[in-house]
Amino acid sequence: MFRGVHNLTVDAKGRLKVPTRHQVQIDEICAGQMVLSIHPDDPCLLLYPLKDWQALEEKVSALPSLNIHTKRLKRKLIGHATDCELDKAARILIPSALRDYANIGKKIILSGQGHNFELWDEDTWNEQLNSLEALSKKEEIPIEISQLSL
Repeated sequence: MFRGVHNLTVDAKGRLKVPTRHQVQIDEICAGQMVLSIHPDDPCLLLYPLKDWQALEEKVSALPSLNIHTKRLKRKLIGHATDCELDKAARILIPSALRDYANIGKKIILSGQGHNFELWDEDTWNEQLNSLEALSKKEEIPIEISQLSL
């Protein structure tokens, strides 16, 4: 499971160095083979180990193909998917089209989400957190969350 929020920088060539604490885990899970795509609803990118991406891709492919929500999901998530591999310096290249989609500049947030990572522009990440905080105060807490014991 990938955890934690990491403040990182993207180099001049558009590469991101994966934090040391995740490098061994990524090597064990997928030998450095990853998939990067856009998030279908948020202005960020998703980074998955190849095996987890393939499981997700199978689930998406099994959805009814004529459904408008399936089409949208496939075109955004699957259509923008890019294979990437950690190089010897544990970096991945973020293609410019994906950087543009997520408005990624030099400062980036890598957020562990369990089986994958989210990649955010640092300013957008902070705006999103503030927005979620404000929105959550306007809605009732779902019963599943209120029953969660921390």
